[in-house]
Amino acid sequence: MTAKTSEQPTLLLEGGTVLTMDADRTRFDDGYVLIRGREIEAVGESGSCGAEDGARLDVGGCLVVPGLINTHQHHWYNLFKGLGGGMLLEQWIQNLLKPTAENLTPAEVRIGGVLACLEMLLTGTTACLNHSVSRSDADVVSATLEPVIEAGMRQLFAKEVRPQGLEEQLALAEEIHARWDRRGDGRVSIGLVLESTAHWVAMGTSSEELLLRGNELAAEHGMRISDHIAGGTMSRESGYLRFMLEMGRTDVEFLHDLGVLDEKWVLAHAIHATDFDIELIARSGAAVSHCPTSESSRGGGITPIKRFRDAGIRVALGSDGPMVDLSVDMVEQMKAVLLFQNQLHREAIAIDPEAALAMATSEAAAALGWSDSVGSLEPGKRADIAVFDLSGPTCAVWHDPVAALVQSRPPVRDVFVDGVQLVDRGRLTRYSEDDVAAVIEEARARAEELLRRADVPAASVASAQRAALDAIV
Repeated sequence: MTAKTSEQPTLLLEGGTVLTMDADRTRFDDGYVLIRGREIEAVGESGSCGAEDGARLDVGGCLVVPGLINTHQHHWYNLFKGLGGGMLLEQWIQNLLKPTAENLTPAEVRIGGVLACLEMLLTGTTACLNHSVSRSDADVVSATLEPVIEAGMRQLFAKEVRPQGLEEQLALAEEIHARWDRRGDGRVSIGLVLESTAHWVAMGTSSEELLLRGNELAAEHGMRISDHIAGGTMSRESGYLRFMLEMGRTDVEFLHDLGVLDEKWVLAHAIHATDFDIELIARSGAAVSHCPTSESSRGGGITPIKRFRDAGIRVALGSDGPMVDLSVDMVEQMKAVLLFQNQLHREAIAIDPEAALAMATSEAAAALGWSDSVGSLEPGKRADIAVFDLSGPTCAVWHDPVAALVQSRPPVRDVFVDGVQLVDRGRLTRYSEDDVAAVIEEARARAEELLRRADVPAASVASAQRAALDAIV
């Protein structure tokens, strides 16, 4: 494809294997991507570009893919990695999530968000859905989104809504949407968190009126809705099974019966979806955000993703926050979904590497309503690109570039968002080494202070972990 004449600067990535992740899964073994300004202008085989001016970047020996998209993250969880080990979900919520969330200030939210952006960029993630689980006023939302804009990333921030003071909650959500949606040169989007899972309803943090009114607000403004459903342990004492039996319905049935479930909804986890749930989700057009390492870390079970996909449900990948599992690395999630589904369904290829990559790129973009702008390398789309180095010993000798990415974990070399290079040969371009060190130091200090303030010192968490393990044994 011949490049267009324009005053916008161009950058030609050439010489690598280009996986476009378009509808035809087009691949160029010796390919190029031409970036003009913030957009991709052309993609093809090297030598066919026709661009004679502008900068060039040799990506020989590398794999060029769309920037990875994390469809379920909690940014401030970066402050508490490693404290959840050994606890089932219900124990983790009471011992760790609840006290930390209740004691958060904008300062912790901000530094946790910076750290989350740095980790995601350095692992090839260019965009995410940030699902809010703690109360966020205008100051907290600013503390959440300013680091995203500064880092140059793309984010859908899903603002929580609670039933207490519902009118004020909905008004605040609308104000946040008016102020922040399309900020950062269009990289910020605003959605809603409407929790419907039986745990949340039982705790008084959700209601039918909230779901109905929130759904109306989302429809009015074209917002996505993020929702935890059908997760946790299948326990009669404290888990999902208990609440399902008490209420006489599943989470998915609840949404369906209210008449709200449609393509706006991004359903996180859905581990214990029944056959009827799967049928309802497929009919609705809603997407599922699967977080394989998080779900296994809390002993929740393995979501039957192959069955979801076979039913025609759009499945995207997420990491959950690193207070649940310790990592937000989306390549790790791709490998985990492949291996766990093989194990669950006792097949050698229940999910193939290309399908796993789609769940972190094109399918993730579709789940978040971004298919027109990101998720694949096609002319006219935003230049969100990740370049992985396949030349080193972690991948050599590779024969399938997709399998090499998904299963051998090559290092990230370069990352672009909106055509701006945010990682250059493994180094962040907007943060010096001293900047990163200062971020980590502040994050560590603020995390320790918050744990003291919340009366949840690490020793107490460790005791809860040991008690949980003893109970399991």
